[in-house]
Amino acid sequence: MIRKFATSALILAALAGAASASSVQPGLNAGDVQLALSAGVEPGRYSRAELINITEARQNGDTARLDYFLSGTNRTSGSDLNAPGLAQLAALAGVEAGKYTAAELQRLIEARADGDTTEERFILSGANRKAANPAEVVTPGEAALAAAIGVDPAQYTLAELVALQPHDD
Repeated sequence: MIRKFATSALILAALAGAASASSVQPGLNAGDVQLALSAGVEPGRYSRAELINITEARQNGDTARLDYFLSGTNRTSGSDLNAPGLAQLAALAGVEAGKYTAAELQRLIEARADGDTTEERFILSGANRKAANPAEVVTPGEAALAAAIGVDPAQYTLAELVALQPHDD
């Protein structure tokens, strides 16, 4: 029983630490950060709908669907890039119409208004569409969770580490 409470406290501390470390970014709420962490991806990189799809794809073992959302292919296919109003946004952003999503154009416009050249280059380069390795950075909480079960924390996402924790029933 005590082990269950200790494990639960450790998991809660890991999630709280990861969420508070990630919530420093402006525009992210704690719910989106938690959803991203449970999906095993970097907070702020995917929309809420994408995070839900990523989580469901992981749970169902649907690698094709998972790759579709992690790669950003969903953002570049279909009529979204040619939707009415996007040409206006593209003109406002000073880029070619049909090349960026509404979200990317909005981020680009905001980055330019704020003088954030790093964000501007990030969007223009297309790097925002590339999926990052979810275990690229190991947090202290992830390291503790991995140590408790004897695995390499860089090989698992936070959500996977939490799921691998032993359960005393």
